[in-house]
Amino acid sequence: MDPLAHPSESSPPRPVIEHSWRRSALSGVRPDDATPTTLVDIASADPLLDAARPILDDAATRLGDTDMSLLLVDHECRMVSRVASGSALERRLDDVGAAPGVPFGEDMVGTTALGTPAEIRGGIAINGREHYLEQFKSLSCFGQPIIHPTTRRLAGIICMTEISDQINPLAVPFVNGIVADIADRLLDRSRAHQRRVLDAFQRAAPRRDIAVAAIGDDLQLTNALAAELLSPTDIGALRMVAADPRLRETVMPLTLVSGIDVEVQVEPVAGASGAALFRFRPIVAAPATPSVIATAPACSVAITGEPGTGRSTHARSATVDAQVPPMVLDVADELIAGRHPDVLAALALARRERSPLIIDGADLLDDRSVAILGKAAAQATREAPLVVVSGPREHVGSGVAALLSRCVTRIDLAPLRHRTSELAALASAMLTEIDEGLSLSGQATDALLCQDWPGNFSELNAVLRQSASACVGRAARVVEPGDLPAAYRTTSRAAHLSGREQAERTAIVDALDRAAGNKVHAARDLGISRTTLYARMRALGI
Repeated sequence: MDPLAHPSESSPPRPVIEHSWRRSALSGVRPDDATPTTLVDIASADPLLDAARPILDDAATRLGDTDMSLLLVDHECRMVSRVASGSALERRLDDVGAAPGVPFGEDMVGTTALGTPAEIRGGIAINGREHYLEQFKSLSCFGQPIIHPTTRRLAGIICMTEISDQINPLAVPFVNGIVADIADRLLDRSRAHQRRVLDAFQRAAPRRDIAVAAIGDDLQLTNALAAELLSPTDIGALRMVAADPRLRETVMPLTLVSGIDVEVQVEPVAGASGAALFRFRPIVAAPATPSVIATAPACSVAITGEPGTGRSTHARSATVDAQVPPMVLDVADELIAGRHPDVLAALALARRERSPLIIDGADLLDDRSVAILGKAAAQATREAPLVVVSGPREHVGSGVAALLSRCVTRIDLAPLRHRTSELAALASAMLTEIDEGLSLSGQATDALLCQDWPGNFSELNAVLRQSASACVGRAARVVEPGDLPAAYRTTSRAAHLSGREQAERTAIVDALDRAAGNKVHAARDLGISRTTLYARMRALGI
C-alpha cells in the first residue's frame, strides 16, 4: 500500500482525491490531526468580504432551514465568513473549528472543499469519506474558486457544506451562482479602485521633475521620467510593497535593476486597498572610497557571512590593490582532499613572498590554527596583508570569534533574504552576466522575491542559469515564471502576509538563524512552546 495513502481507505479514491491526500501527507498533516486553533490575521480579506457580504446575506435567507452552510475563505484559504442554517450543523461546524481566522489550506487540514480548490484551481465536491481528516468525514461539501475578473487571480473560495455522506447535487448550481454574483461585485469595486488610483496619479504626475508611478492591484501608471527609470522587474518589486495591507506613508531606499539607487516616497492610495503612489529621487553616490587594504592602519580583514553570500569574492576584491596576486588557503578544499590545512606554512610563504594571504573557511580550522591566526592578524602588515573568511560571527566558536575581533577591518555580508530591496537588481545583473539578451518579467521577479534563498547567491545563480537554458532558441528574450525551476515558479504565502505577519515571520526566521536551525532553542529564544513554533512556521510559510 502506498505509504502516503489515507490509512482508513481500502478502496481506491478518485484520482483528484488521491492526489490531494498525497499533498496533505507530504505537508505533514495526519488523519487524526485537529483543526488549528491559532487564528491568523484576515484584515487583507476585507475587500473580498465587502463584496461577498450582501450576496451571503441573500443566500442565508434562501437557505432557510435546509441544514446547509456557506463558508468563505480568502486566497490563502483562511476562513473569512460562515453562514449556517440549522442548529445541528452549527454545532458540528463549531466542533471542527470552522471560525473566521482559522487556516483551511491543504497544508493545514488536508483535503477539503475549502483548501483543495485552491490547489486544483477549480470546483470540486468532496463527500464524507473523501476528507483527509477524520473529524470532517461526517460532512460533505462543494467548493468553487472565486477568480477576480480583472486580475484573474484567486480571490477566495465559496464552499457549501452539509451533514451527509454525499453532497446535494443542487449545491453545484447554487454555489456557482453565488460565485458569479461576488465576481460581479469585485468587478464594480475594481473599476472604483482604478478611478482612485488614476486620481492620485493625476494629482502627482504634473510635476515633470519627479518620477512618479501609481500601482494598484490591476493597474500601473508611470509618467515619462518613471517610464525611463523603471523596468518591469522594478514594477514587480513595487507591486509587492503596494500589496501590504499594513502599508503606511514612508520613505525607503531601493536599488533599481539599472543599478541606480533611489529614495522612494511611498503613499498608500486612500480608499484603494493594495494601491500606492511612488515618487522617486535618485541618491547621489558618495565619492568612491579607497580599497580596504589601502586605508586600513593594519592590514587584517575579517569577512563573515553565510555560504553563498560572496565571501570569497569579497576577499579577493579586498586585495585588488596588492602588488602581487593573493595566496589562498581554502580550508574546506584541504580537508576534502584529506590534508591538514597548514596555516604556519601558508603564513611563512606569504610573508616571504610579500603576498596577501586569504584564509577561506577559518571557522573550519582547529583551535591551534585559529590561535596562530589570531596572533598573525595582530601582526599583519600592508606588505603581507591577511584576510580571514568565516561564517557569521554569531555562529562560530569563541576562538574564531576572538580571531575575527582582532582583525582591524570587519565586513559582515547580509544573507540574500535580508536584501529584498536589492534582489530584483541583483537578479537582473546576474542574469545579464549569464545571457546578455535576457531580462526578467515582473511576475518572474515576484516569484524570486518570495523565496527564502537559504543558498544565497549560489542558489540564485543556479536558478537563473536553469531559467536561461529554458529560453534557449526562443524568440522572446524574457524569463517568465514558467521558465523558473518548478519549486520557484509560484509566490509563497509570505508574499501575501500582513505587516504584522511579516514582522512575526522575520522574528521567527531570525531566531532560527541564531539557533542554527535548532527549533527547540529558537522556541525558547522567542518565549513560545515548540508546538506553537511549528504551527506558526506552517502558517507563515517558513
